[in-house]
Amino acid sequence: MANEKAFMTFEEAAIYVNRKRATVYNFVKDLGIKTHKFKRDRRTYLALADVKRIKEVIEKPWTAEEETRGSKPEEAIA
Repeated sequence: MANEKAFMTFEEAAIYVNRKRATVYNFVKDLGIKTHKFKRDRRTYLALADVKRIKEVIEKPWTAEEETRGSKPEEAIA
């Protein structure tokens, strides 16, 4: 694990989760994952922890709502 990168490109993430790059983009949007850009590099990166989160959601789709459920304010009961 010492050689594991802290960030991955979308292409590397797609290989890691065994899905197409477009699918990774969809998961980033659906899960509200923050992307990262670095100076003098045109590529966009994802944190390794976020890529692992995408892989977890692919394997266990029911876990996708756990984080997003707590972040939305409850609607007022009228």
